Amino acid sequence: MTQSAEIVSVSQDNKEALVCPIVTNACLSCKEGCSRRGSPFTALNKKNLQIKKGDLAVIAASKSAEAAQAVVSLLIPAACAIAAHQLANPISLALWKVPSSEGFKALCVLAGILIPSAAALALSRFKIRPSKPYIEKVF
Repeated sequence: MTQSAEIVSVSQDNKEALVCPIVTNACLSCKEGCSRRGSPFTALNKKNLQIKKGDLAVIAASKSAEAAQAVVSLLIPAACAIAAHQLANPISLALWKVPSSEGFKALCVLAGILIPSAAALALSRFKIRPSKPYIEKVF
């Protein structure tokens, strides 16, 4: 992932900067200049680039952070939904002594998607601190 951003402020040791993303992907062919600013966040200056307030920069995320995000947010909920579908019939037989209906299977799949997704969201908001993005280059 790379994103264009404007540097809002630079730390005294030049190791990190507060950057504000420039959102332009909505109308790439538009010539009206209606790009908007996103929410500011901190980016590392791993390459010790000469940066100053007002510079335009390309911000990148580490590949391992992107891979972990894909696994946690996509693959785990999908795997849980498949497992919930497979377990719907044994659960129904154990609880009610009847085979599961299509509605119960759908409910199990929905729970299999929503519960791990909610857990991933909660962990990402309150517990897990992913690696910070970094400044790739400055214009």
